[in-house]
Amino acid sequence: MALRILLVAEACNPEWTSVPLVGYNFARALVERDDLKITIATHPRNRPAIERDPIAGRAEFLFPDNDYIAGTLFRFAQLLRGDKGKGWTTNTAFSSISYLFFEYELSKLVKRRLRDGDFDLIHRITPVTPTVGSPLASWTDVPMILGPLNGGLPWPPEFPNLRKQENEFLVPLRKAYKLMPYYAATYRRIRAAISGSQHTASEIPASFRGEKYLLPENGVDPAKFAISDSWTPPSGKFRFVTVGRLVPYKGLWLTLSAMRDSEVLKGCELVVIGDGPDRAKLEQAAREYGLEGCVRWLGQLDQKTMSAEMRSSQCFVFPSLREFGGGVVIEAMACGLPSIIVDYGGPRDLIDASSGILLPMQSEGPMVVALREAMERAVGDPDLCRRLAGNAAARIRSEFTWDVKAGKLREIYFHLLGK
Repeated sequence: MALRILLVAEACNPEWTSVPLVGYNFARALVERDDLKITIATHPRNRPAIERDPIAGRAEFLFPDNDYIAGTLFRFAQLLRGDKGKGWTTNTAFSSISYLFFEYELSKLVKRRLRDGDFDLIHRITPVTPTVGSPLASWTDVPMILGPLNGGLPWPPEFPNLRKQENEFLVPLRKAYKLMPYYAATYRRIRAAISGSQHTASEIPASFRGEKYLLPENGVDPAKFAISDSWTPPSGKFRFVTVGRLVPYKGLWLTLSAMRDSEVLKGCELVVIGDGPDRAKLEQAAREYGLEGCVRWLGQLDQKTMSAEMRSSQCFVFPSLREFGGGVVIEAMACGLPSIIVDYGGPRDLIDASSGILLPMQSEGPMVVALREAMERAVGDPDLCRRLAGNAAARIRSEFTWDVKAGKLREIYFHLLGK
């Protein structure tokens, strides 16, 4: 008999990126399993995209509506954040408040069904932040799981100005989440917590006595993002590629600084995929560094075009200084690329020394030198690139497809319920 799962994914959208796409991909992969019967609770903002997707015919959907407060809080948070794409702590703080009302509205929709035993288990996938409590956990005896959870990564002290550049003025007040309604009760009540990174696992309250699991939240759908069989050697210039929002902590300025003083790297090409508030500043820096002829700015791309650009490149360079998850790292691995990352946060749970080059967290000067040396090493050693890329793709197949992840969640479900 199939397990009956109430899947809570407030953010679940096949047409968006980041957390909404993570929520959707987990939901889709779970819905496709015959041994699970999934009911999905998500926000009404996702409804149009879901109804255009095949998942609409494969699962029951509930749409709790908290827009009577969520819209107002969102607009206020955007006002405080200032630059678009920055101040994510502010955004999380206000969305956490509105989320409590989402679960309140959900409880009204499922109160009788929970009481009548219509669900074997509740699994909350999004929000992914570990700081948001679950009122539902206190209102029902149905076993509940949270995760994969991710967040709370400290700002690196090696870059003392980074937090200010990102408009993160609420960071000193972050610990106040422990005083939020339902936070402490949630970790007393839930049966399991799944962490998306080693750091987040360390932030689970000591009072929690349930099961703990580690499962990075990002993955790959081979049907949409084919896993490469081999590394692509350069047909002309050696090409580096980077993907992400153009904001300070993503570290593109470090890559440009590394290329500035290297004749080897000035003979290569850097493809920049993404956009953000710092684009004009970064383009100006590239001109000042004499890199006009080797940096291409492609802006935002759809996944198919982005995949093609990555597959025609030779190395993924991503010195992000505070990355929670690292979905683009997984996509680079799937494209058969060796990756250069900073050994900090989420990416280090995805890449090891056999599948990429990890740079130790250090201050700006030594970081630029280490990044330059790593990039030059990749240019000069095609055998290294080929070996790292092959190992990266193999790791994706064994650990990071959505079907593999859904299988791991299924094992957690059955284990917790003693099946």
